[in-house]
Amino acid sequence: MSDVTGPPEGDVGSRGFDLDTWIRPLCALVVAGVAAYASYVHQREFALRGGADTVSASLWPLSVDGLLLLATVGLLKPSGSRTRRARGAVWSAFLLGIAVSLAANIAAALALEWKPVLVAGWPPVALLLSAELVVHRPVVRPGDAVTHLRERSGRAKSDRRRGGEDSLLARAQVLDARHRELHQRPISAETLRKELRIGASRSRQLTSLVRASRSPAGDG
Repeated sequence: MSDVTGPPEGDVGSRGFDLDTWIRPLCALVVAGVAAYASYVHQREFALRGGADTVSASLWPLSVDGLLLLATVGLLKPSGSRTRRARGAVWSAFLLGIAVSLAANIAAALALEWKPVLVAGWPPVALLLSAELVVHRPVVRPGDAVTHLRERSGRAKSDRRRGGEDSLLARAQVLDARHRELHQRPISAETLRKELRIGASRSRQLTSLVRASRSPAGDG
């Protein structure tokens, strides 16, 4: 029954799924937190230089990166249910958010040289990519899903077949024990076939299994 409802305990695939489910989002959240803090500091400094007061400068980065994150999440969702206008709004918010965030972070660089610009411009990029990794979910292809269902169905059928064989063997052993008590000899394949209503080949196999399961002393 456990094969039908899910992978067995200790399965390599199950461990891989758990690892991907927990470790990847956790690492992405750590990176997103660090990048968000660095981007916030840069944009707050940029806003203060631009003439904003302390409160406005503290809130301004949240409006920029918040809009960017909202647009990123919107882009990752299926677009079939959205209108063309909604898709255009999401793309506009994304492009505008990344442009303003990059410009504000780069403007906070100590000098317009490649090292300070790289240090200042990297946080919004890292924040964007880590947010995508957090909200992204692996897409299951239809072919993979069908293959997985077929494998599970095959395992279930194999288990049912094995259970049916064990049950049939148990019934054959009971019939053999009863026949030995009545007739003082093991049951024949033909008698077993009639009692269990099975084929001749299957009855011969069961007869061999029943006799093999008994001790040599009992057969004598």
